[in-house]
Amino acid sequence: MMTRDEFFTLCNDVPDWDKSGDDELVVKPLVEYLSKLPDEDIFAFEDIMAELLYEIDTKQNFDTALKYDTHNDDTFLYSRCIALVNGKNYFDNVKNGKIKEIWGMEFEAILYVAREAWAIKHGTSAGDFPHISHMSYETGSNKEGWK
Repeated sequence: MMTRDEFFTLCNDVPDWDKSGDDELVVKPLVEYLSKLPDEDIFAFEDIMAELLYEIDTKQNFDTALKYDTHNDDTFLYSRCIALVNGKNYFDNVKNGKIKEIWGMEFEAILYVAREAWAIKHGTSAGDFPHISHMSYETGSNKEGWK
């Protein structure tokens, strides 16, 4: 089963960062890599992503984000995605409020990586993805974090 450390390594090392500016091209190697793994690892990737995004879904982070850019529920989620692709240390610093530039950036493409990998593996549509994570990464899902 995939660990958080493996998740961060994959998100940081496998994407083609030379293609920055076209997020789908950046994540394409990650999608292809995951498509060769067992379904359990693809689902674990989705679950870990959801857990991490949930952890930094807080009112404090949202309020900080508003100081750096105009945000709504979606753009706040897409900004949180930046924390996933810059390594565990970066994520921990975002979680602890030590990194602010994240709130002016977005990386929505990471949200669809597991779905697309599974679809390639099974020769079907990403809309047929059969897995639902036990946590929601949608903005406001972390009720404790929004108190």
